Amino acid sequence: MKKSVKLLALALLVVLVLSSCTTFKLSGVQVVSNMQNYNVVGEFDKTVKVWEFLGSAGGANLGNVTADAMDEKIYDAIQREISKYSGDAAVNITVEYSATVVDLLINGFTGSIVAPATARITGSVVKYN
Repeated sequence: MKKSVKLLALALLVVLVLSSCTTFKLSGVQVVSNMQNYNVVGEFDKTVKVWEFLGSAGGANLGNVTADAMDEKIYDAIQREISKYSGDAAVNITVEYSATVVDLLINGFTGSIVAPATARITGSVVKYN
């Protein structure tokens, strides 16, 4: 009887972890349909680390330690690239949220307590004509 209660509790915990949601928030995004003429002055490819816990790396988890910080980190990384190239804006921005091999190893070694992920940001820096 005790064994079946423990097994049921473990199964419930697994269901909770797998059914929790993964969220991604990014603010300050602008969409312009009729953009003035510009020249591309540089390309960028940056990564930002995200620390989550109680779940799978790059997937469902119960907590995100850097939810708001991730938003700021991504925005700051893009702003640094615009400044680096003395540009006016960034276009064609792509943000990919995934787990690297290192993220998966950390997740495995900690027994899914720590669940890191990586946000990869790519795009082009432009200068208006």
